[in-house]
Amino acid sequence: MADESWRLPNSVQQLAAIVQEPPSQYLLREQEPLGGNLAGTEMPEPIPTIDLGLLSASNDPEEAAKLLSALQTWGFFKVSNHGMETSMMDSVMTASREFFHLPLEEKKKCSNLIDGKHFQVEGYGNDHVRTQDQRLDWSDRLHLTVEPEGGRNLAHWPTHPKSFR
Repeated sequence: MADESWRLPNSVQQLAAIVQEPPSQYLLREQEPLGGNLAGTEMPEPIPTIDLGLLSASNDPEEAAKLLSALQTWGFFKVSNHGMETSMMDSVMTASREFFHLPLEEKKKCSNLIDGKHFQVEGYGNDHVRTQDQRLDWSDRLHLTVEPEGGRNLAHWPTHPKSFR
């Protein structure tokens, strides 16, 4: 059986502690495009901001077109007029920071690897590695299903910090 250890990369936190430079699979080669519709073009400025109030209350066609453009060019956008209290957003950011500052062994309790070798989207870790020459993101992430509530799998949700859940 061929060695497929490349399918299970170390966490970026582990790598950052032992290397001076990111390993080659985390670096884009000069000839590689950044991906999407942005390949070979200047980055549009600034990052689009979508007003959810305009989309939900009046179904504003101009705002809908702006959303479509943001998704096609950037793949993401900032949101305004979303109705979430600043204190709630601050609490979410604080709990997230606390989670990512935990020791690696604590974060691995929420791993996105089943039995340490089978990838699943939910949990703590990095991207699914499909090929040996795949470019990887220099990041670790925590992916959780939040909605619908019935789809939540709390086995992947951190128990620390206590405020996370």
